[in-house]
Amino acid sequence: MLEPIKFEFKLNYSKKMLYNYIYTPEKMAKWFADYVKSIGSRYICFWNGYEETCFLIKKKKEKSVRYKWEKFEEKKYYFEFLIQEKLLIITDFVNKNEIEKSKMWWQNKIKSLKKSLKKLTW
Repeated sequence: MLEPIKFEFKLNYSKKMLYNYIYTPEKMAKWFADYVKSIGSRYICFWNGYEETCFLIKKKKEKSVRYKWEKFEEKKYYFEFLIQEKLLIITDFVNKNEIEKSKMWWQNKIKSLKKSLKKLTW
């Protein structure tokens, strides 16, 4: 059974900028996956020849975006990006024995996000 877990990352960027990086396929491809293609609410994410599909199920402009992986039939399993003042809060659902693995995965993704954002501020 999957359990919800939250990760908080301090990011000193505007809400508008962060929102673009968690919502638009072009910007998501700069940090979240090698390539992201969207067809309506369907997002196909590619990593080293591997692909997974998720669906945009909820968004609030410059505040939050929620996706559901295609492989999970139940809507209660999702991943979400919530933008608060200088914070990006990520909610994910993972198996209890994979919490550390998920934490490391998200930390690496946020490192990539910070690098992409830093390039814009130079």
